[in-house]
Amino acid sequence: MELATGRRAVDEGEECLVEWARQEMTGNMTAKGSPFTLSGTKPGNGAEELTELLKVSVKCTADHPQARPNMKEVLAMLVKISRKSELFNGLSSPGYSHREM
Repeated sequence: MELATGRRAVDEGEECLVEWARQEMTGNMTAKGSPFTLSGTKPGNGAEELTELLKVSVKCTADHPQARPNMKEVLAMLVKISRKSELFNGLSSPGYSHREM
């Protein structure tokens, strides 16, 4: 979450990053758009992908362990995000890969 949002896990005087992310993801995203933008880029460039990554991270930090996705489900969500995104095209190194499950 810290990498996707640019926020610290807990800052003085600010709420916990997990709680902030949950509020952002449960809010009206269609009206508000993405809760953040990539620094140094045009608004919206990559924001959809980061929003999807933030949704995955919120699922992974659910209060009840039974509600959290397992690693196979997380991998499937991440692969889905990377496949529909031009932002991630060409970022794979020849030595590193994931295996389809």
